[in-house]
Amino acid sequence: MPRTSSLLVAALAVSACIANTSPVSAASSSSAHASMSATAALSQGSQTTVTPKQTAIDKTKALLTTFFTDQQLSKILDRLAADIYANKSLKDSSATLITSAGLTAAQTLVLVKLASGSTGAPLTKVNAVLLRRFEPYYKNISQKILAMKKSGKTQSECAKQVHVMVAGYLTKANVTPILTDIKAGLTSTEWQFVKLHGASLFLWSKHGL
Repeated sequence: MPRTSSLLVAALAVSACIANTSPVSAASSSSAHASMSATAALSQGSQTTVTPKQTAIDKTKALLTTFFTDQQLSKILDRLAADIYANKSLKDSSATLITSAGLTAAQTLVLVKLASGSTGAPLTKVNAVLLRRFEPYYKNISQKILAMKKSGKTQSECAKQVHVMVAGYLTKANVTPILTDIKAGLTSTEWQFVKLHGASLFLWSKHGL
């Protein structure tokens, strides 16, 4: 880091000046410099770079759902970015987006249960709301990514931008209306069924639902 490098250079310069006047002071200065270097190294080691993808994953788990693991969400984001890069519609992408994560048997059972429902198919209604809500934003991302692709940006660069945009979209102000719409689209019986059998699917309580 520039600032850390400047501090180290300054410390070396001071050490050199002291070394020319006093052997004892030089030894002391050398010790101090070694201590500063160790501290700087520890500081740099403790700083981890959070990627746009990880930010999107963290915000998903904090605001929307804890149903998926970090690894599964990573796969979903990769598939989403690839589908957008390939100019797929949200409808086409969503058909295989979740299954691309490699769901566990327990997760699959939850989705199967919700798809059957108690009075119809609550999961179908949930998906309809998600498609309606996310489609305008998906189209917006697609336009920007396809423009990047046309300008010569690599697929990796485009994927990173997808992750940046997804992370930017995931705010409580955006998520709360979506979950509110899901609840409003279900009957009272279906809502209770979804809360009972899909409690981990969405973070309802974080949004007052």
